[in-house]
Amino acid sequence: MLESVEKRFGDQLPITPVQWLSDNGSAYTAEQTRLFARQIGLQPVTTPVRSPQSNGMAESFVKTIKRD
Repeated sequence: MLESVEKRFGDQLPITPVQWLSDNGSAYTAEQTRLFARQIGLQPVTTPVRSPQSNGMAESFVKTIKRD
């Protein structure tokens, strides 16, 4: 997460929170992960449970971030 934010915003944090969409995996819903996301200017948002379409969108977003 930090690497992605630094690559996009440089040394400055985003002025307004940027939504960070993820699925409901334990790594993404852990309180430490969500707290860290908020500290670096992200707003954690999870997909609805049992929603394959939105899970696919989240996975596509993660793939884009990794690629960029």
